[in-house]
Amino acid sequence: MPDYPEDEFDRLPPTGRRGAHRQESTLSQRSAYVLIAIVAIVAVLLVVGVVNIIRTSFHDPEEQVEEPPAATETDSPGEDGTDEGEDTTAEVDKESVVVSIQNISGVNGAAASFQEAIEGNGWTVEGVTTGSSPESVSTLYYSDPEHEVQAAALAEELGVEQIEESAEYPTDLTLVLASDLAADGPQGTATDGAETGEESTAPLG
Repeated sequence: MPDYPEDEFDRLPPTGRRGAHRQESTLSQRSAYVLIAIVAIVAVLLVVGVVNIIRTSFHDPEEQVEEPPAATETDSPGEDGTDEGEDTTAEVDKESVVVSIQNISGVNGAAASFQEAIEGNGWTVEGVTTGSSPESVSTLYYSDPEHEVQAAALAEELGVEQIEESAEYPTDLTLVLASDLAADGPQGTATDGAETGEESTAPLG
């Protein structure tokens, strides 16, 4: 085989390594593009999620603001409930307590007059006594806090302004009748009633 001298066409630069480097750079660029695309998608999803959360937070308060009108409508029955409460106060359980009367006024027949008025209003009187005391203001005592409602109701019926809790009197309710009410008789009754009472209290001494 003939042997020719080497010329410029026989001198070719090696291309293996250069081709490999070009392929690696191309792959790295593609990877960068893919990462950028992924980051962009994630960012878009985050923005959409934040927007939805903001919208939801704005809608809920509006729905809650619309509820107070319904609560206002509930308030109007509450007013009726107050009226019912007043009616309940008027309808006191009178049968669960007993009343006693202590006359310290020195007015004969005053205790009997009040007894008649109290029993006429549906209360039960179990004892009437007389006594002496410098007190000039009538007082209605209740022996237990549970009877405070009944005491207030009875005091209102009789015109007694002073109500106190005291364990000194064993009866559920005790009216200590002083001179401020004894002469005029119980509220809503005539003086003649007191005179009638004098006859009934005479035997009591």
